[in-house]
Amino acid sequence: MQKLAAALVGCLIAIAAVATPAEAAVTTRPIKIMPLGDSITWGEGSPTTSSYRAPLYNRLVGAAGYAVDFVGSQRSGSLPDTDNEGHSGWRIDQIAANIDGWLGTYQPDVVLLHIGTNDMNQNYQVGTAPQRLGGLIDQILAARPTATVLVAKIVPALDATIQARINAFNAAVPGIVGSRGTRAKLVDLSTLAASDLNDTLHPNDSGYAKMAVRWYTALEAVLGDGRDWPLLRSSFETGDTAPTWLDSAGAAIGVGGYCCALTAMESSPRAELAHSGTSALMYSGSDNSATQSYSYQRIFAADLPIGPSSVLSYWIYPQQATGTFVGVDLQFSDGSALRDSGAVDQFGVRAHPQLQGEGGHLVLNQWNLVRVNLGALAGRTVTRVDVGFDRPTGTGPFRGYVDDIAVTDEGGAYPGINLARGAAVTGSAGCVAAESPAKATDGVTTGNSKWCSGAAGASLQVDLGASRTLRRFVVRHASAGGEAQALNTRAFSIQVSADATTWTTAVTVTANSDGVTSHRVNPTTARYVRLVVTTPTQTTDAATRIYELEIEGA
Repeated sequence: MQKLAAALVGCLIAIAAVATPAEAAVTTRPIKIMPLGDSITWGEGSPTTSSYRAPLYNRLVGAAGYAVDFVGSQRSGSLPDTDNEGHSGWRIDQIAANIDGWLGTYQPDVVLLHIGTNDMNQNYQVGTAPQRLGGLIDQILAARPTATVLVAKIVPALDATIQARINAFNAAVPGIVGSRGTRAKLVDLSTLAASDLNDTLHPNDSGYAKMAVRWYTALEAVLGDGRDWPLLRSSFETGDTAPTWLDSAGAAIGVGGYCCALTAMESSPRAELAHSGTSALMYSGSDNSATQSYSYQRIFAADLPIGPSSVLSYWIYPQQATGTFVGVDLQFSDGSALRDSGAVDQFGVRAHPQLQGEGGHLVLNQWNLVRVNLGALAGRTVTRVDVGFDRPTGTGPFRGYVDDIAVTDEGGAYPGINLARGAAVTGSAGCVAAESPAKATDGVTTGNSKWCSGAAGASLQVDLGASRTLRRFVVRHASAGGEAQALNTRAFSIQVSADATTWTTAVTVTANSDGVTSHRVNPTTARYVRLVVTTPTQTTDAATRIYELEIEGA
């Protein structure tokens, strides 16, 4: 089946000697998504009535970088786009009686269908509910032959009688969906726990967040066009995913405080040293036992389904040799942990804090990248992200920083580190002094950290300091920083040069609407990279807004 985003591509032209992009897809218009169902789609149980739609919107637009338009006749929630087709109390038959009109009006590219809860609650023709669901799917596919419908196994209920009906219904859903061809796909939302429900039938915000993750994961197969698919990203900046816990050990023995009457390991953001932006997670403690010492600090609660292309990455800055016995660890829903999985980093060193310290690749007092391929763990779900210290021998204090933690489904071969971060940058004057060209390479997209210029044909030039091998450019436009999608850059080019005099065009985009665009090129050698904007927005607004230009290579 053709990927949806690829079917909406704009014009991306590569000069033959420089680039033949594998990630040539940029969507020329927002992808229309119809959230369809009952009061769960509308948002009952959430204080803001945002349902799963708010966290899903944030992931699709802010993380994956798509231009998205939720569509429907209903309005609810606290999010930039409140449109939906959620109807409180409605059953499958009631949705079916109205769906043709809605589809004709709104022309969705994707339908997110969660329906059947009220059939089960009302004990309405329960035995035929799966067949009626199949008929509804057929209606949608007949009315929208190019659309994809994602069909949910519905969320659980707290009433045992209702739950028994839900169990029987959900057991039939995979067969119903599977017999409808490739444009119908199953999404399992039945895994919510009792703690994820606000009342007998409706999720709370925790449950809705988990629903959003499952929809988001399923949409990767529908929308995927070769771009990276972030599951978790945090640089510990204001506006980033914030730690769930501060200075909190999940398990510890033989580890005390670093100094100053502290009694345990610390782990919290500090604005002291950072790989990108101004903040990083500082860790510190004291190894007090020569035979067994460890402390696994809880950082993020998570719900991250791991797939074949998932990768964990982070940057670490150890300040003492003892501080190299530190690593990011993942706890999985089956009770296992990354440190015991056998997964290795880019050097072949196991992703275990002890073995990271013994591996000899972490250099003191500088930032070190650690990348761990999680593909062999596909099917597991991350429930917690830790930073652990683990050293069975020796004693002494340790301190350092961790930054830019990410779990990502990568869209292709790893292109290399971001060479633009910290490089010399010049460009067209900023809209205001705080929106200078340097803001486009500081590694931060939160807090309005952007380069903005009102100049016609605005340009940004990065000097990498020496000739480097370039493999990919990533541009984070207005909506990647939380602004309106209408302000995303419409047309631009990326040029490369050895001397800043003779330029070769590597990438040309003429009809983009996305908030993040990713452009792979054949490996090319250059010292200078220039971004030239020809159409700054989707509207008549004449200001260019670039939150980040990433230049990846070696």
